Amino acid sequence: MNYAFIGTVGGCMSNHAETTSGHEARSAKTRSQLIEATIDVVAAVGYEGATTRALAQAAKTTLSAIPYHFGSKKELYLAAAEMIAEYAANRFAEAAALLDDTPDIELSVRFERALIQVLHTMLDEAEPHAWTAFVARCAYDNDDAFALIHERAIAPLQKRLVHAASQFSGRSSDDEALRMRVIAILTAIFSFRFLRGVMLRGMDWQSIQNEAVRQITDMVHDLCRSDFLAVWPADDGADRKTVSA
Repeated sequence: MNYAFIGTVGGCMSNHAETTSGHEARSAKTRSQLIEATIDVVAAVGYEGATTRALAQAAKTTLSAIPYHFGSKKELYLAAAEMIAEYAANRFAEAAALLDDTPDIELSVRFERALIQVLHTMLDEAEPHAWTAFVARCAYDNDDAFALIHERAIAPLQKRLVHAASQFSGRSSDDEALRMRVIAILTAIFSFRFLRGVMLRGMDWQSIQNEAVRQITDMVHDLCRSDFLAVWPADDGADRKTVSA
């Protein structure tokens, strides 16, 4: 048997595997750099202002890398949104899991805890500031990138919260009034991250920390324990004012 030949073939295969592995590693790095650069650039100037040349320069790569790795600027933009969506989905899943935790605790209390978890996720700002600005821009445009983020991360959380609220409020999960109230609470919580300047200036705060976090948390507690999600007949306006009085 020609062992020298076998050794040569084996060496060639090993070199090929190493070359392939090295190429894949470089390709993955370039893709990652382009996605991170896209988040930074879009956060700063928006999708329309983010030229492919600016994206490539920010990623420290060639202009041809965008069509090679993603096909187009739009696909790169959606890839950036997908990365953020996957991360947000995991964070929100942690909050949604509280709805299933300790079934001996009333569902309304678990609902409240889930919302507080979402609130703290928003207030922690553990993610890069560019991520916040990126999401804020595509949310304002309500474009395909935000549709992707909403579908992957926000909608599943909203669905779980609406279902839970329907169980302890007596409303149907298809009740638009209930859905609107749950969405309103979520929107208010999201605003502490995306419209934080309104709260900071309105309350004369320098930052949202410590005592500010406690006050906001107490507010969400109070909202959850109010009759905001309670059952009211469709024509109960006059009665509601009487009860409130």
